Amino acid sequence: MTRQRIAVVGLGTVGAQTLWQLSKQDCDVTGFELFHPGHSRGAAGGESRLFRLVEMEDLAYQPLIFRSDQLWRELEAETGQTLRDLSGALTFGIPNEPEMEVGLQSAALIGDRAEVLTHEETTERFPMYKIKPNEIAIVDHGAGTIFPEKTIRTAVAAAREHGAIARTEARITGIEQHGDQVQITVNGETEVFDQVVVAVGAWTATLLPEMAPYLATRRLLSTWFLPRTGASLEGMKPYIRANPNYSYGLPTADGLAMKLGLGFPTHLPIESPDTARLSITEEDLEPVRSLVAEFLPHLEPYPMRMQAYYEAYTHNRHEYIAPHPTMDKVLVLAGFSGKGFKNSPVTGEIAARHIMRIPQSADAQFLLKCAHPTA
Repeated sequence: MTRQRIAVVGLGTVGAQTLWQLSKQDCDVTGFELFHPGHSRGAAGGESRLFRLVEMEDLAYQPLIFRSDQLWRELEAETGQTLRDLSGALTFGIPNEPEMEVGLQSAALIGDRAEVLTHEETTERFPMYKIKPNEIAIVDHGAGTIFPEKTIRTAVAAAREHGAIARTEARITGIEQHGDQVQITVNGETEVFDQVVVAVGAWTATLLPEMAPYLATRRLLSTWFLPRTGASLEGMKPYIRANPNYSYGLPTADGLAMKLGLGFPTHLPIESPDTARLSITEEDLEPVRSLVAEFLPHLEPYPMRMQAYYEAYTHNRHEYIAPHPTMDKVLVLAGFSGKGFKNSPVTGEIAARHIMRIPQSADAQFLLKCAHPTA
């Protein structure tokens, strides 16, 4: 029987993991990357992402988080690379708010890998975070920092070791299905595959205009703040703060600065990353500077570094994991922003199983059911 020819378009957060998973199956898989694995423009830009066991959206994600944790460890064991620093993280929130209520239930499921602190305990142990009087914290001992660019490069390298082909500086300008085959146009030339996975993040609506109604494409900012003179970041952990005070932060690997980011309402709507404004204005910085003044006053009031990058959300905030609306041989993976990197290994596994028609786990059925196309 002839082996299937599979293309993975986009070797970023999710595409690299999908390539790795498919490389271990009985198929011929080729990955295409617009730039190079680990570039700074897409959803993986910015040197760090948060891995956490505590779930704040839906407890049905909890088994998928545990499975992702397993797959992270498998990729590290296979390659000999350290891709995460699991030194713990904090989840802040107001106990009776919906996200924190889920977070507390999640902490109970995690068991001794999570520790719930009262407001008083939180301010005593972590005084550098100026939480509100009605906020508490969960110490997530199984959480920490993901090294995103290194992870992507490692997953692609592992896929190559299994026989996958990874082509860089490959701009795909067309994807068309004709019968049971899919024709893609790459750097002006045409190639034919049996199935195609599209995982191009913020470029999804540009490459596949039919996907535009399903997605909100945004420009995000990451900012890095130094501690004030005489202060330090000693004792600070990565954190996420639940709505209505959403933000997140991660100390840099060298411990010299704190990376901060805010949520969807502060993200700039864009049509395409190829035409988006790159400059960062003082107005763009105002929300994160206000965060520092209110929540992290021991940091300098102005960032020492800032970076724009691009992501895509779905309108219902559930991942789009489904065939293209008109091309059943094209699997679209999009809209992972907010939980994409943490769960990227299990998403890659689910995508590979879909392509190879391998039965999905019961836990994955939840994700496929909730991650349906919604415009």
